Amino acid sequence: MTEIPEPPFSPTPASPSTPPPAAGPKSNVFARFAGVLFAPAETFREIARRPDVIAPLLVLVIISILSSALLIPRMDFQAAVRTQMENSGRQMSSEDMERAVKMGSAVGKAIAWFAPLLNIGWFALVSGVLLLAFRLFGGEGTYKQAFSATLYSWVPLTIFGILLAVIAVSRGTVDPIEMATLVKSNPAFLVDLKTQPILFTLLGAFDVFTIWTVVLLIFGFAELAKTPKSRAAGIVISLWIVMIVIRIGFAALGAMGKKAS
Repeated sequence: MTEIPEPPFSPTPASPSTPPPAAGPKSNVFARFAGVLFAPAETFREIARRPDVIAPLLVLVIISILSSALLIPRMDFQAAVRTQMENSGRQMSSEDMERAVKMGSAVGKAIAWFAPLLNIGWFALVSGVLLLAFRLFGGEGTYKQAFSATLYSWVPLTIFGILLAVIAVSRGTVDPIEMATLVKSNPAFLVDLKTQPILFTLLGAFDVFTIWTVVLLIFGFAELAKTPKSRAAGIVISLWIVMIVIRIGFAALGAMGKKAS
């Protein structure tokens, strides 16, 4: 009986390697704004992979312009300038005082209207300084990633600006000197700016919305720089402390100038 030969062994062909899963669809700017508030780690991970600048920048600038449109007409710039002139101790005639008040009020109002556009330069500066600091400590990242992370980290301070505008509308008139404590989100309202300017500046730095922004910057730059959050926290908080020291230094110089006069 003739045996039927078995077919030669044929190894199972190797299955082709599975390609890595494609990145999901890019979230829109408003989804990212919500994401950094409620899921910052995941959202900043996506921002690091696909950074965007134009859309968040336009949204922040438009919100700032709208907030300014509500806030500036209700700010009593003349009262603020007059108070500063009186506290400076300089002796001036009533005519010179009124002239200085009108000029100072006009300058202050112009700066307030241009502030939303000046913020663009501030965002660019903060992004560059943070990126440089992280690169010096071995981190990665591009300027576009840093700029994008900075913009999305600014959501809490944008919320703060909206609250300022709402409170100003409800009160009718606001003294610009009271702006730092209008929302009561920092302990500076417990002291008097005129008598304790240094302590006022120090307490004002520990604002809830500012601290929230610092935390988001830590999340954002930890993702884009591919560095541990502990190291990111050390870098961001160190730069924040430097900013506080600079502000306190200016407050101290102002206090010394008042005493000298």
